[in-house]
Amino acid sequence: MTDSRQIVAPLSGSLVAMSAVPDPVFAAAMVGPGAAIEPFPGGLTVVAPCAGTILKVQPHGIVIQRDEQVMIVVHLGLDTVKLKGRGFTELLRAGQHVDQSQPIALWNTSVATRAGYSLCTPIVVIGAQPGSVHIIPQSATVEVGKPFLRYTPASR
Repeated sequence: MTDSRQIVAPLSGSLVAMSAVPDPVFAAAMVGPGAAIEPFPGGLTVVAPCAGTILKVQPHGIVIQRDEQVMIVVHLGLDTVKLKGRGFTELLRAGQHVDQSQPIALWNTSVATRAGYSLCTPIVVIGAQPGSVHIIPQSATVEVGKPFLRYTPASR
C-alpha cells in the first residue's frame, strides 16, 4: 500500500522544475527530489511546508523532520550561505515542533538580489520513493500555504 503525502508552498512565486534550478547539485537531484520556486521579490514570510520537528536551522535554509522516513529541506536562494545571515530572520530553533504553514523565517530578498545571488528556492523531499515527487499546481505559479508537492515515502 502506498502512502501519498503533500506539502504546501513555503512562499509564493513561479514554479521551477528541479532539473532547471541554476545549481548543478540541486538540478541533478543530488540532495534529493523536489521542485523549486522563484519567489516574487520583496520582504517575504516563509512558512513551513509541513508539520514536523525542526532538525536544522540556518539563515538560508531549514530542515524539517516530517516523520520517521521523510525530511523536507527548504533552501532559500542559491549561494545565499555567503550572505552570512544578512537578509534573513530565523523564527524557530532546532528541536521545536512546527505546524504546516506556520511562519519559519523572514526573508528580505533585496539583500540577495543586490549581492547577485539567485532567489530560486529548492524544496527537497528526502526519503521519497524515486520518481514519486510531483508538482500539484496546474499553473506556472504557486501561492504560499497552498498544496505544492505530492510524494510517496520510500518503503522501509
